[in-house]
Amino acid sequence: MTLLAWIDVGLLILAVVLVAIAGLALLPAALRVRRAALETRELFLAYRLVSGISALELQLAALERRELLRPWRRARRWLLHPLTIAVAESWARRRKRAQEARLESMGLR
Repeated sequence: MTLLAWIDVGLLILAVVLVAIAGLALLPAALRVRRAALETRELFLAYRLVSGISALELQLAALERRELLRPWRRARRWLLHPLTIAVAESWARRRKRAQEARLESMGLR
């Protein structure tokens, strides 16, 4: 091998040694980043679990509210039905006519 080839081999070995030293220098920082990433992931999973439980609690509360309001919705549906409204209006008209007849019979009208 020529002198130039030996210089190339030496520079290659020097580059490998420098890369290894740089890797070792970055190792503590990389471990800190890894630890922080794992902690962040654990926090994320914990918050996701809590929010999932909260969402489930909200769904259960909505179902409970729906069940508790079922009789009131049924009553509202009956009260707002057109036939119920027509019967109530008819009853009010009959009552008004009866009251007017009573007042007329007493001579107040």
